[in-house]
Amino acid sequence: MQTTMRHFLIDNIPVEASPSLSHEEITTLLNDISQSWIWEGRQLGRVEFFRQGQWVHVCMYEKPSTLLIPLSNHIKE
Repeated sequence: MQTTMRHFLIDNIPVEASPSLSHEEITTLLNDISQSWIWEGRQLGRVEFFRQGQWVHVCMYEKPSTLLIPLSNHIKE
């Protein structure tokens, strides 16, 4: 049995969630997770919430960090 997942953005974070979870439940969980990630100095890139009975399986993905540095600042001529 394949469950249709809901896809939406909360605070600019892509979220995928089981339809049995309310928007309020998802927002509360996401806020708790986001706070701990901010504390650790990490950025959430995407979160998935899968309800399994009385449990919620959460998959969190870190936003990749990309830094562009001009070579002219580091190359001595």
